[in-house]
Amino acid sequence: MSASFERKDTLRYLHSLRVATGTALARHDLSQNASVSGQTHFLALAAKGLQDFQFPEAGLVSFDGLLRANLSVEADGGATLTLQALGAAGLRAHAQRRTRLSIGAGLELESAFDRNGTLMIGLTPEEIAEADLSRFSVATIGQAP
Repeated sequence: MSASFERKDTLRYLHSLRVATGTALARHDLSQNASVSGQTHFLALAAKGLQDFQFPEAGLVSFDGLLRANLSVEADGGATLTLQALGAAGLRAHAQRRTRLSIGAGLELESAFDRNGTLMIGLTPEEIAEADLSRFSVATIGQAP
């Protein structure tokens, strides 16, 4: 048996090591995110200019990177806030879970994500101003019925 390695064997070994390490880290991340039942926060830092706040067209991604929020505004001033779970970890953490949204000064709404990790909430201009959506949070409160 030879004590030297060929370059090809070394590269194959390093590739296998990277795949095994990446898989272990991904499984760890999934288990950590699935066990966390706390709050997810959204904060638009650079979206305010000289005018009032406008929700970014590209949406906002939560601090933990597991949710994306998009806002579609209707002609009558009403709006739909859509939250979408991102990736496998996002689906495990949010799909088919009841949540409580805390938006603006005291508005709290309860709803549930569907099995695809989507949550859509209709908002009226009387309930909330677009500026209130510059900072909000989503708390998981249990399994959806």
